[in-house]
Amino acid sequence: MNAHVRFPPTLAGSFSALLLAAALAACTSGPESVPYSGLIAASEFVVGENRFPFGLVSREGEFLEGADVTVRFYSLREDDPLLLTEEPAVWRTVEGVTPHLHDDGSTHQHLDLQGVYVVDSVMIPHEGIWGAEFVVRGEYAGGISLEGAAFQVAATATAPAVGDRVPATANLTIHDVDSFAELSTRSVEDDMHNVSVASALEIGEPFVVFFASPQFCVSAMCGPVTDTMDQAQREAGPGVEFIHIEPWDLSAAREEGRLVPAPVMQEWRLPTEPWTFVVDADGRVAMRFEGLVTVEEVLAALASQG
Repeated sequence: MNAHVRFPPTLAGSFSALLLAAALAACTSGPESVPYSGLIAASEFVVGENRFPFGLVSREGEFLEGADVTVRFYSLREDDPLLLTEEPAVWRTVEGVTPHLHDDGSTHQHLDLQGVYVVDSVMIPHEGIWGAEFVVRGEYAGGISLEGAAFQVAATATAPAVGDRVPATANLTIHDVDSFAELSTRSVEDDMHNVSVASALEIGEPFVVFFASPQFCVSAMCGPVTDTMDQAQREAGPGVEFIHIEPWDLSAAREEGRLVPAPVMQEWRLPTEPWTFVVDADGRVAMRFEGLVTVEEVLAALASQG
């Protein structure tokens, strides 16, 4: 029996209930089933083609990794949930973690999970509230029950969308400061602060720019995005610039313990962090990734630029 969850019609009429996620699975193996919830790892979805990342997490905080999962997408704007499509999800692993230093002086790793499930592309035809039903097959199907998740789809994007020109940000580089710590909260130095976005645009070659804070990340799925980009840069080779920008005002974060968005957040219209953008030779977004992203995805997006 496949483990899955259905969206009852009563939930479709309640916006607040939908945001808290859907009902427990109706198809389980009995009282021994372990309940898992679908945790969507992005916040901005728009009409058109979308990348859909997510995790499956138990009430005890354990992630279900490497399972055979598909996702059913439902429109919930009517009383009866309407199934749009069912798409396969790919489990993608994340390797490499940089230790994070915290206010109390302790150092630990922020890798809460070893990867992420991704539906690479789902076409969503209209705005409104949508539901995701997670279907697990194979060895795990008989031993778990699942809660679905609801998400908002907007008519247009807030953050730069595929095809948009990116801002010519004059971010500081390693050549403008006295120390690496002025640019990054990463505990090891890297080569991702050599050029500004403005300079990369003038060069006219594809590049990657990402907004992430190794130390002050606040997202529920605080993946090691900076480490992932470091690895992707090494695999991409010297011809591709990777540009890391901290999303928070580092002085306020370090000295006052306050997370104040840096001006670049407003310039790029970023509602969350982290974000990664693959930019083409014309200075337009070729692919964007909110939240956890893998080396494989970034390299594939770069390869598509020739």
